[in-house]
Amino acid sequence: MMLYKQSLFILFVIFFLLINYCFGRLNYSTIHCLIGPNFWCLNETTEFLCDINNKSIGLCGLTNKRCQIKTGDIFCKSSSTQQQSPFEFNGGLTGVNDNYFSYYILGLYWPPSSCPLIYNETKDLLNYFCSPYTNINQPGSERLVLHGLWPTFSTYGNYQGWPQFCSSTYNDLSYCHIDGNLCPWKNTTQHDFTQGHYEYCLSMEHIEQCLVNGTQVLEPEYERLKILAPGYLNKYNLFINHEWTKHGSCCSSTFNNNISNYLTHMLDLTDMVTRPGSLTYEYIQRYAGEKIGLTYLISMLNQTAIINCNSKCELEEIWICINRNHHTGLPNELISCPLGARNTSDSCKKARCEYVFIPLRNKLQSNNTGENSTQIIWIKFILIIFIFTLLKLVLFFCGGFYAFFYSF
Repeated sequence: MMLYKQSLFILFVIFFLLINYCFGRLNYSTIHCLIGPNFWCLNETTEFLCDINNKSIGLCGLTNKRCQIKTGDIFCKSSSTQQQSPFEFNGGLTGVNDNYFSYYILGLYWPPSSCPLIYNETKDLLNYFCSPYTNINQPGSERLVLHGLWPTFSTYGNYQGWPQFCSSTYNDLSYCHIDGNLCPWKNTTQHDFTQGHYEYCLSMEHIEQCLVNGTQVLEPEYERLKILAPGYLNKYNLFINHEWTKHGSCCSSTFNNNISNYLTHMLDLTDMVTRPGSLTYEYIQRYAGEKIGLTYLISMLNQTAIINCNSKCELEEIWICINRNHHTGLPNELISCPLGARNTSDSCKKARCEYVFIPLRNKLQSNNTGENSTQIIWIKFILIIFIFTLLKLVLFFCGGFYAFFYSF
């Protein structure tokens, strides 16, 4: 009898270990099925594990407008001569399943490169980066601040990809993409109608499935948002709506479909990587108003970040690569950015920048003043001479008239 019980116990332990192993492999597959030489399209087994074989996906590339729709199987069998080959694809795939990704990117932006000195609610409404809290002299106006936390595929070639507007057991947020056709406005199919216009329409028309409750989600973090994520305090909650529906939807099960949980993690990560003593603080914040060598900056950040510049080689954004914990799925530690991400996303290298300038608004103004100071002095000097000459002429003519009338 004792031997029978022991055998049952051993069988139970073996059964438990097998179940645990199977769940572990399933979780592992959701993380690693997209590691390629060409993500998703390794073989039929990989397509099955990634659950995309018969799923309709939007091949959106880098566009913020409407995009092609194909099944995962057709996409993976695309020839290299087609417009968007899986071997060359670069950008977002819309409507894929939640939780299939390899690592996270924490996007941070530099407000002086993107926002005006004073925010205009009408003119700058669709510039999600900006709000009254990015105005000059605000605490979050001249530091790295939160753009978003993005689930991303790990790729080794010269391409990059990410899931966006995903579907899950909680809800299907693929309709929050412009292809979802939830906006009742006319002329939404015109070429100049973008994702930003679509999201503004959804907000104005109160399409609840694509909207975040700002009172519930943003107000508890209001003080931290002013410093760490000032763009999230713009009108109509457009920024948080966009980030949750586009990116948060693709890791929603990791965060228990809790938007507040997602936001708290993003703010905690932003605080961690920008606080005094951090690498970004030492090699970006301390260089504010100056320039720093691009190669040196990448090296000092230990290859954990992708630097993005504008055409003037001014810092616009920095994307920090963060590991996805195999057990919890949460972001936990900085990692070297995959080669594919570095090769396709480093706009500073594409602009052939040797140095990155980290602008400050007051420094920019003083620099412009310094460059034009000689010209301004000359203009003032000429203006003084002109006024002085004009006065002499006036006095001369007045004196002439006076002498003429006095002679009578």
